[in-house]
Amino acid sequence: GGKYVAWCCATHIQDKHKCSMLFIRDDDLKLAFVTMLNKLIYSHKLVLRPYLKAIQENSSDENLHRIQHLEHLLEQNTEQRETLTKLMAQGYIDQVLFNRENNALLSQADGFRADIEALRTNMTSDTSKVMETEKLLHFTERGSMLAEFDDILFTRFVDHIDVYSRQKIGFVMKCGLTLGERIGE
Repeated sequence: GGKYVAWCCATHIQDKHKCSMLFIRDDDLKLAFVTMLNKLIYSHKLVLRPYLKAIQENSSDENLHRIQHLEHLLEQNTEQRETLTKLMAQGYIDQVLFNRENNALLSQADGFRADIEALRTNMTSDTSKVMETEKLLHFTERGSMLAEFDDILFTRFVDHIDVYSRQKIGFVMKCGLTLGERIGE
């Protein structure tokens, strides 16, 4: 008896035979968020500090060295193509061999560029995770436990919620952590 807000899978709403997940009450989600954030406030030294240290150490140095190595290989590839072009112009190799070798070098160079771009994107993602973790750590270090749900805090720190069952969800934080919480008990 009574009205309340609840969340439900869009697939379940359209066809309950395709998704058996039932609704989850909004107040249960909000209570789970408050509980999860209070746990982080209490244990930020054990959870967030080591996580921040790990992502700071692992991210930049390895990727930067890998990018430098790939850029060196790309330079060598360019030199090889220039040498190949000179050999072709001087008549030392025929057109068929030139085309085959040049195409192989161009393909290799494209692979190097794609790898460099992927590593740079990963570095940007890691930098974002570090910044988001620092924001969350700064908030949790203040130490004041939450008594009620706060929309602003939710949107500041949570990217989305993964629902595993009606009793267990995971808050996927913007910093990259997924923090599980039990609900509805």
